[in-house]
Amino acid sequence: MEEPPPKEESNAPGGAQNPSNLFGGVDSISSLPDEMLHHIFSFVPTKVANTTSVLSKRWRHLWCKTPYLSFPHHKSSLESIHETLASYTAAKITRFHLYVDRETSEASERSRHHVDSLIKFAISHNVEKLSLVLNAYYVFPDFFFSNSSLKQLIVDSWNYMSPKCTVSWTSLQNLSLRNSSLDESFTKVLSGSLMLESLTLQSCSLSCLDLSESPRLRRLNLEFFNSSPRKCHIVAPHIHYLRMIDFTQKYSLVDVSSSLIEANIDTIYFLPRFWCTQDDPSKDPSKEDYQVMMQTMLEKLQNVENLTVGLSFLQMLSIAEYSGVHFPTFNVKTLTLKTTILRSAVLGIAKLLQNSPELKKIVFYKTEDWNCSVEKYVNRYMEPQDTQDLIFPAKSAFKVAKPDLVASFMELLLRNTRKLETLVLQLRSCLNISNYDELSQIALTLSHKNKVSIVLK
Repeated sequence: MEEPPPKEESNAPGGAQNPSNLFGGVDSISSLPDEMLHHIFSFVPTKVANTTSVLSKRWRHLWCKTPYLSFPHHKSSLESIHETLASYTAAKITRFHLYVDRETSEASERSRHHVDSLIKFAISHNVEKLSLVLNAYYVFPDFFFSNSSLKQLIVDSWNYMSPKCTVSWTSLQNLSLRNSSLDESFTKVLSGSLMLESLTLQSCSLSCLDLSESPRLRRLNLEFFNSSPRKCHIVAPHIHYLRMIDFTQKYSLVDVSSSLIEANIDTIYFLPRFWCTQDDPSKDPSKEDYQVMMQTMLEKLQNVENLTVGLSFLQMLSIAEYSGVHFPTFNVKTLTLKTTILRSAVLGIAKLLQNSPELKKIVFYKTEDWNCSVEKYVNRYMEPQDTQDLIFPAKSAFKVAKPDLVASFMELLLRNTRKLETLVLQLRSCLNISNYDELSQIALTLSHKNKVSIVLK
């Protein structure tokens, strides 16, 4: 009887198994093409991919040619990363991620030289997607600002993004900055990135964002987790998509494109409380700042067709309506409400619906009840405009969707729209077996009565 061929010898350590042992002697993974195995490597740190070299001859040099390199937060030194890259043989890097913290990199010239050389390594391999998390002091070198292959750049760093040289990112399409301090030199970044299509700024300190010289920019994503003491004017005449989250009255939209068709808007959670607790405008001019901010914001959103708003912004809309702020007519066709069912948001929702005559679809997305601390200030400031609004809770604390409450909310949405075709309620965990049947029957009745498709999820 002929003996089976010997199995390929493995040098795998105790914790690593030869892939053939995992599938009853059939090495299905090793038979995959290199491109697919490299894709698998893209989901793990390079340090982990490197360990596969001991599995068998098939895997020995496989990681050395992967176009995906990732060095996330770990205790390895910058020197060890260099040692790992000494075996790298691929000519091109598709994605390169580097995390540097204070433990990994001390504030020394030697450490900064290591970071320089790692970034230079990625650039020399024509990297397309570069991601840097730099939690240590670092000054970006001039060569960093000149790259013809880079298409996506993500930088999370407390350091200034202040190029002293000319910026030339001729292929850059997506730029994302977090925790960066941006000064007047940021205009160099924009002028040197003429192919830029998407810009994301998270918790960045800036006084003015002028995107008028970025003709290809279509998507602007702004998240203001830190409240800057400075006022910031935003000029974005070419964008089609705008996301502004956690902003305050310090930020104003000076100019946005008339072709802005999609927006996702929410103020920082404490802003409605601040507006409600301000003194008389004649004594405290900051109260007028809120009215001006809301008036300007509403005007800039007139042409938006797909609008998403959060709870805090809806509360701001309620206060604006109660305070007599003028609401323009909106061109919204799809409205997404990311909120919970609250009395303080009802007035703003109703006014938004009434001024959106072309609205065809509403999506209600039930969020977590985390903004309760603001409720008492908003409710104390406003008196209910309609006795029907009293059914809505003054505090957001329901875990299960009560049929009568959800029914009243659906009726609120339906009676304030004219051309609505679809209403989707994503109640998530608030929808269970005990209330689903009753809510489904209510939805069916309202659907037939109003000739609107109602979906519960």
